[in-house]
Amino acid sequence: MPGLRTNAIGRTADPQQAKELGISEADVVKNVMLKGTVDGQFTTHEEVTEAVLYFVGARTNALTGQSLVVSHGWFME
Repeated sequence: MPGLRTNAIGRTADPQQAKELGISEADVVKNVMLKGTVDGQFTTHEEVTEAVLYFVGARTNALTGQSLVVSHGWFME
């Protein structure tokens, strides 16, 4: 049976990371966590839902076992 796999991340900075970098927690979020995004935003549950509904509605058999990254361009290293 097909499944939906999600990964949850916190939307707040790690206070220890802020301390180690010598910057505020807000700066960790903006300049570290969201640095690689195209618009400086976290992906919302609603955006993931819209992307899933878009692909579920496709009238094709060509989409089989695809991985869809909904991330504003953000990825973990």
